[in-house]
This record gives sequence, structure tokens and C-alpha cells, in this order.
Amino acid sequence: MRSVTLYVLSLIFVILSFSPSLYEIYRSNKIPPERTFTLEHNYLFDYNFYLSRIREGIEGKELVVEKYYNREHNGSLFQILYLGLGKIGGIIRLSPPIIYHLSRIVFGYIFLVAAGRYFLKLFPGWWSIVAFLFAVTAGSWPILIKIGENYRFATYMGWWSAVDSLQRITFIPHVLFGQIFLLLFVWYYSSRVTRYLIGGLIGLFIGIVFPPTLIVVYAVFGVLSVLEFSLVRSHLARLEWFKRQILPRLLFIFLSFPSLIYLKKMFQILPWSALALFDIQHRMPLPYREYALALGPVLPLGLLGMILAFIKKEKKLFPSIAWVLAVVILIVVFERVPEQSPLRWTEASVHIPLGILTTYLFIFLWQFTHNCKRSLINVCRNGIRLAITVIIVMGLGVMGSMVLWLTDQARWKSEGTWAVPIGAQLVYPLRDFMSGVYYLRDNTKRGEVVLTYVTAGNFIPAYAGNFVFIGHANTPDEDTKEKIAAEFFYGKMKREEAYHFLKSENISYIYFGPQEKEIGALQNLQKVYPFLELVYNNQQVYIYKFLL
Repeated sequence: MRSVTLYVLSLIFVILSFSPSLYEIYRSNKIPPERTFTLEHNYLFDYNFYLSRIREGIEGKELVVEKYYNREHNGSLFQILYLGLGKIGGIIRLSPPIIYHLSRIVFGYIFLVAAGRYFLKLFPGWWSIVAFLFAVTAGSWPILIKIGENYRFATYMGWWSAVDSLQRITFIPHVLFGQIFLLLFVWYYSSRVTRYLIGGLIGLFIGIVFPPTLIVVYAVFGVLSVLEFSLVRSHLARLEWFKRQILPRLLFIFLSFPSLIYLKKMFQILPWSALALFDIQHRMPLPYREYALALGPVLPLGLLGMILAFIKKEKKLFPSIAWVLAVVILIVVFERVPEQSPLRWTEASVHIPLGILTTYLFIFLWQFTHNCKRSLINVCRNGIRLAITVIIVMGLGVMGSMVLWLTDQARWKSEGTWAVPIGAQLVYPLRDFMSGVYYLRDNTKRGEVVLTYVTAGNFIPAYAGNFVFIGHANTPDEDTKEKIAAEFFYGKMKREEAYHFLKSENISYIYFGPQEKEIGALQNLQKVYPFLELVYNNQQVYIYKFLL
């Protein structure tokens, strides 16, 4: 019965998390007629980045190539998960956006069910349901604000959706995929060598799909080993512990670590080195106080439960303790490691072990009521019930408010007046803008390169499949390329210089849309560059072919 309850609750929370997207789909027929509906998720430019990988899978690629880089390069295993999703979805002729969003739903549900099964193993009776609700609803301390005549909750670190209790349930597919296996590694691969043999091979794959997962697992194993060693007293017991626990973990590391070596090697080769360079050049700080508040009541309560579990030597909770401590250690360490921001480790699902440890604290308090006077037992237990209810209801209130914020956002997208979205701007793309992209999809070869400015360059690999000169922050030497593209569209390049530029960069087509026109107020590129041939146009977009 508890299993069925957890399956149903998991489905309910997945639907709740995805409900803003469902609302946006529902009202898609209400957007302005000059706009086209696209269901972007989380951040537009990264969303299209992932769609481009899915499209490559549909097109039959065996390795990922960087469509946001126009020079010849070898394929890699980066974002290979999206390539695989594209291959699977392509069999039944699904589009990249549908494949992406279905992956959010499926992975989100699997993660919640796996967490629920873990809680069933840890806690008896209804306490497993309590642990599930603690973990899933764990979120920011609410900030009450007034919107018009109504009130709703704002949250701490609301700008970072990875820690939001609602959005993280159906978050970015590769992050969810990594979180699923982080949970399974901590829970399932306990001490059997065969499990670690299989787990190590899976870890090899996970290390490529989402490297932070593998690093967190290593850190968890390290902390867990220290915790276990503190309980081993005799020399013989230590030898047995080393054989049963440390050797399997070393086997896991041995089998999975080559993925990190592969990543390190690929980060030294263009265009893949731009991925690492971007994190160094755009390092985001982690506001510790705000992050602590964003974790809500499960942080102080979970830490109390952690201390209590360690004092009472609750071995079954050592993995949860190690999980929390591993995340703390990684955040501290990566404050001093330039290759990665400590903010990345907020995606390590620390709400799961904190929910477990919070539940353990309440179980201890519940059992402690046996020591109360008979007349006070019911009072104490009702107080515990009330505290549990308040925490869960508060978490649900924050999630409900986030649904309202995100549905407001969906309405704002249809009211936006920007010609094209830039950065975090919310607006549906112009119909003419997308018609130009679809022309490239239907009338050009996938290997041909298109010159655009930033926004069109971001859409084209996702919706047409061409290579582009620029279009994403992971484009190597992005800042310099922006200046070169702007100079071209401004009309400042001399004819000979422009001809040499297009030829040397292997550019076949030029997409001249709203953003490109605004750069230099030009209306006809042919007058400036006569070696261009107009092959398509509508009210907003001109597409030219470069005549060699």
C-alpha cells in the first residue's frame, strides 16, 4: 500500500511540476498571430543547445558534433545522452522539443519513484511517506509578498531553478539523469563486488553525461569510508572492512574514472575546450546565506538529525550523512578551483539526504515521547504531528506559489514586444523569423554553415540543423566572433574582406533577420556585398546564398 501511495504521489508531483508547461501549451492558441509558439524551458539559449543535440540523434549522428562551431572538428561524447534520446524519439518520429519535454517527465518520475523506494527501505510505516514529502517539498523559507490584492510566496535563490522545489522535479534531462544515478549509487551499490562492477561501468557513462554526479559519488564514498572506519576497532575487523567495503569502491573508481580522463583530454581540443573556458570566464558565486535559506527547514532539522545519527551510530544513515558532508566539502573545495563554480554542486539533490535526516530526527522525538508522563504523551505527539504538517504545508505553499509565478511568466511571453529574445528575455519568436529558419531546414544541407547574429544563430542548429558561425556562449572565441559578425551586418567590411571572410569560414548562407538588420540599419545586403544571391525572403527575414 505504501508503494502504491508513493507511485501516486510521484505522479502528482511530476504533474504539478510540469503544470506551468501544460498551461503554456493550453493557451498557445492565444499568442499574437505574428508569433510562433515554442515551449522553451529554463533558459532559452541552453534549451536550443540541447535541442540541437537531439536533432543530431534524429539525423543519425554517432557522435556529437558542435553545430555552434563552423570549422571542421572531431565528434565527441559530450551530451551523448541527448543524441541517444534523439535516436529513440526519432524512431517514432517525435520532434526534438517533444523528446526533450517527455524526457523531463520520465526522468523526473523515475527519480521520485527511486527516492520513494529508498525511503521505504529506510523507514517503517508512514514514516517513509513523511520522508518522501519532506524531501520533495523541501524548499525555500517563504517570503510573503503582496501581488495586487492577493498574497503569494517568493523564495530565496529564486533565480537558480536547480534548487527550487517545484522546478527541480522536471528539470533539465541530463541533470535529472545524473541525479537518478547519484541516488542509486548511494543507495544500491553497497558492498557487493558484482554491484560495483556493474555500477563502475554505469559510472563510466554517467561521468560523461553529467560529470558532477560522478565527482559527488567519489566524495560520498570518501566520507562514508571515513565514517565507517571510525566504528572499526580491531585489526581483523579493519581487514574485513577493507575487503568488503573499500576494495569494491576502489573497483568502482577504477572503472569509472576514465570518463573524467576523457573529459580532461577533450577540454583541451576545440570546440570542446570552450565548455571548460566558459565556466572559468563566467564563474558564478554561491551566496551561502541565501542558499541556506533556500534549503528551508530541512537544513537545520536535517543537520540536527545528522548529528544525532552519528552519535547513535546509525549505520544505515551513514550514506545520507556522507551525501550531505560530500556536498559541503565540494562546495568549499571548488571555491578555490577555477574550472568549476561551487554553484554547480547545488544540483547534487542534497534535499534527499536532508529529508531523510529530518525524518530520523522526528522519529527520535516520537520515540522519546515514551519517556513523557502518560498525560503528556498525546500532547507531545500532537506537537510533532503539527510540526511535520506545518513543514510540509509550507513547502506545498511555496510550490503552489511557484506555479503561479511560472504561469504568469507564460502570459508575459505572449505580451513581449522584442523582435527577438536576447539572454533571459521572454517572448515567443516571430512567425517570419521561424519561417526563415524552416526554409533552411527544408532547403539546405545539414553540413552547410549559416552566418547570423546571436539569436538566429541559437535557433538554427535546434530547428534547422545547420552549423552556424555564432549562436551560443559555448562557441569558441564568442566575443570576437560577435564583433566580426556585427561588422559584417553593419556593412563596414570592404567587399574583398567580406568575400575572404565568408570563404575562409566556409559560410554558405546568410540569415538576415530582425536582429541582424538592427545592427547597421541595412535593408539589403546585396547592395553592400554583390556576391550574395537572395534565395528567400518574407517581411522580416532575407536569406542569401554566398556565390563563390
